[in-house]
Amino acid sequence: MRVVALLALAACASTAADDPLYLDEDGKADSAGAEWTAVGFGVAYNRVNAGNAILIAYGGYTARLSYSARWAEALVDARLGAAGVGQIYAVQGPRDAEYAAREIGNSKLRAHLATIDDGTSAIYVVGHSSGSFVAHELFDQLYAANDVGVLSRIDYADLDGGGAGLTTDIVDAIHGVTFAYAHDPTLLHGYSENNATARALAGDYAPHAALYEVMVASTGCNSGAGWCLHDVLVTHRPHDASTYDLADDYTDFDQRPVTTEYFDSF
Repeated sequence: MRVVALLALAACASTAADDPLYLDEDGKADSAGAEWTAVGFGVAYNRVNAGNAILIAYGGYTARLSYSARWAEALVDARLGAAGVGQIYAVQGPRDAEYAAREIGNSKLRAHLATIDDGTSAIYVVGHSSGSFVAHELFDQLYAANDVGVLSRIDYADLDGGGAGLTTDIVDAIHGVTFAYAHDPTLLHGYSENNATARALAGDYAPHAALYEVMVASTGCNSGAGWCLHDVLVTHRPHDASTYDLADDYTDFDQRPVTTEYFDSF
């Protein structure tokens, strides 16, 4: 298999020692919200309706836990609630763009999942940008534990992310895998930053994996602004025309529809 180079997933980057990814202004750890249950480092769970299907939303580099929580809620409200999703996990972005620190509590998520999973319902996993690397760690843990019952019910969308941590065996064990990128046809240069990687990964893992182009016209992004278009995988109309803005793009969906089209591939 061709090795796909690590992306410049530095979208969503920060270098401050007191990165607000982990601390609020008063120094307290970021929270998904009062109704959420802390599961492990950077992971929270919430039951939002009676459905038993599950969503796990992995935010990109520097996405705070509260950002991922608002995104997950929006996905349920817009589409997944009607598909039976009533239980959601929000996962904050990794500390570094390549997820070298491996700090996110995926093992705790996996243990908690075993206590709420009915063993038959669908499990949707979305990983945006560097959040894809964190999602792949979960899949690797499940595969190592021979937990094929869970893997075989997962539909996974890698949203303008990367491929590190995936293997052919893992992809083949998952029910459905889609590599998605964004395209604004009204722009001369209207493709999301990591579209070439999405195309390459879909080719590498074909025929089990699919490629999906999220086509949204008039996104408000500037032509050639790949990082703005990177966030079109989250919202149809990103807040900053020139680059990413996770604080707003993950949380403010007023007149800015949350992106859900890639679920059509499952």
